[in-house]
Amino acid sequence: MDKKKIILIILFLSLLEIRFIYIPARNKVVSLNKLITAKQKDKETLLKLCEEYKEKGEGEEPLRITDEEFSLLSYTGNLIESKNLERNITGLQPLRTEEKGNFKIESIRMGMKGITLSQLYEFLYDIEKAKYGIYIPDFRMQKQKDSPHLLDIEIELLVVKEAENSK
Repeated sequence: MDKKKIILIILFLSLLEIRFIYIPARNKVVSLNKLITAKQKDKETLLKLCEEYKEKGEGEEPLRITDEEFSLLSYTGNLIESKNLERNITGLQPLRTEEKGNFKIESIRMGMKGITLSQLYEFLYDIEKAKYGIYIPDFRMQKQKDSPHLLDIEIELLVVKEAENSK
């Protein structure tokens, strides 16, 4: 009888060890491997996008001044529509218009939630290559906790125009 109790106790402890130690540790290793693979894919995507950016052109440009008729808010809205990002926009707010010397500076703040790195790249590339002088003085990017492949973005855009009284 004592041998049966000892065997049952050993069997019970073995089952507890498998259930509460081995299986959770194995699950953590599997999820860690998946996370490492995802991070490697993110790195490859980022490196590929950096290479594409380098291929598309380099060089410093002088200050680009837009026409007085140009509307930054309208341009941004059209860009959002063309990139199908309407559902990702959390806010689009005109900020200040200030005059500095012979120039007028208009700016807006925009928030985007749940976009991919590729969508962000295309959006920023279109802003950079626009014929209007659109600049980005403030940019914040953060990965979403529940979907690490998606990004939350907060960005400020500004344009420089000639002041009306300088003409």
